[in-house]
Amino acid sequence: MVEIIFLGSGGGRFITITQFRPTGGFFINSSRRIYVDPGPGALVRAWRYKIDPRKIDVLFVSHRHTDHCNDSEIMVEGMTVGVTKKRGMLITSKSVVYGDEDHTPAISKYHLDSLEEIHIPNPGERIQLGDDEMTITPTIHSDSTAIGFILKTKLGKIGYIPDTEYFDDLKKIYEGTRLLIASVTRPTNMKIPYHLCTEDVIYMLKDMKKKPEMLIMSHIGMKMHFANPYKEAKFIENVTGVKTLIAKEGFKVKMEKKDIKLKTLRPAREL
Repeated sequence: MVEIIFLGSGGGRFITITQFRPTGGFFINSSRRIYVDPGPGALVRAWRYKIDPRKIDVLFVSHRHTDHCNDSEIMVEGMTVGVTKKRGMLITSKSVVYGDEDHTPAISKYHLDSLEEIHIPNPGERIQLGDDEMTITPTIHSDSTAIGFILKTKLGKIGYIPDTEYFDDLKKIYEGTRLLIASVTRPTNMKIPYHLCTEDVIYMLKDMKKKPEMLIMSHIGMKMHFANPYKEAKFIENVTGVKTLIAKEGFKVKMEKKDIKLKTLRPAREL
């Protein structure tokens, strides 16, 4: 069994500022416990759904933008039990560790030194995570070092498309995934550079020979939020035949051998 728990579904600067949709990223519980893109509120919402940061094995941060990396340092402190044990693995873009012309590093040397392993991989590189294998995938984004992944588990592949604009290789890269998690910031007819919109997802899925069993849209921006993302998801599903859902806080996806089951968790703690 492989479980994914979403700690929010929001993305973009205005959703992040307002928290109309939480920006806590998501958590994968497979042969390793993997936290993905801990944006603002990740720590609080992790505890809210009984995810103990001290038991996280791997932190994956796709790039240096605040809505993806804000809580990275405190999650590292969690993995290393308050920086008292050298443990945990960080898989991330170059910009998160070294910064770029617009950003300082997102994680301090103090925190980096506490980790057992740090990987700054290029697209195509593979990293063994227990019984699973993670293959790093490319993006076209304003942070040119941003990365996604495909996680190969015993129950099938999970794909994660972070912020990126559409490019033709997307359909080849993510073809054959059972579950595809995609950052879809904009609704129909509102495309912007470096991000996916509804039409992009339709083009990608329609051209796949082996489509995913399920698409989960996340990283919902303000325009998508007010355009009714559930209506956009239904449009994608009707056109492509792929079951399409919108992530939300507490949304739990359980991959089993023959099925993918869904549940909405009740918070264990109130904010």
